[in-house]
Amino acid sequence: MNLLHRLQGGIETERLLLRHWKRGDFEAYLAVVSNPEVMTPAGCRAARDLEEAASMFRRDRRNEMCYAILLKEGGQVVGRIKYQNDLRRFHVNSLSLGYELRQDCWGRGYMTEALRAMVANAFERRKVDVVAVSHFAGNTRSQRVIEKCGFRLEGTVPWALRRFDGEICDDVCYSILREDYFAAQDAAFR
Repeated sequence: MNLLHRLQGGIETERLLLRHWKRGDFEAYLAVVSNPEVMTPAGCRAARDLEEAASMFRRDRRNEMCYAILLKEGGQVVGRIKYQNDLRRFHVNSLSLGYELRQDCWGRGYMTEALRAMVANAFERRKVDVVAVSHFAGNTRSQRVIEKCGFRLEGTVPWALRRFDGEICDDVCYSILREDYFAAQDAAFR
């Protein structure tokens, strides 16, 4: 069974569709980026007003590596996920991932499903050599998602970032190497 089915401009999983943002998605986008419970653990300030959210939305709509996460049943946008430059590696074909999920959708496995699909897409379609992801120390929800997706712990960078609210955060870093990803895929089909 193939983990993902690529659609034009998007990725389909069992329950989700990951696709680029559309103009009509703004209200659903606002529900994600304006919630401090969602954004603060990701290290981002929640949008403080409509103008700030609209600016973020325009940026994400132009970003070809940023996707809306939609439930296939009902077509509701529940989060965002994106590839980013891997700032910890230089001259290596690598990407990092970042994500946020609407709070009322936590605990249902949606982000694990979306992250797995993005990892598969990165290795199978984008042909990267390394996929990285991280979470701030104490973000156990994100930690569980990352671990379920097969990432290997690289270590913790102490005092990695001074967040918008002044808190200094340790960054817990993970990766999957291309050969490890494909070895796990081969083992799953035996």
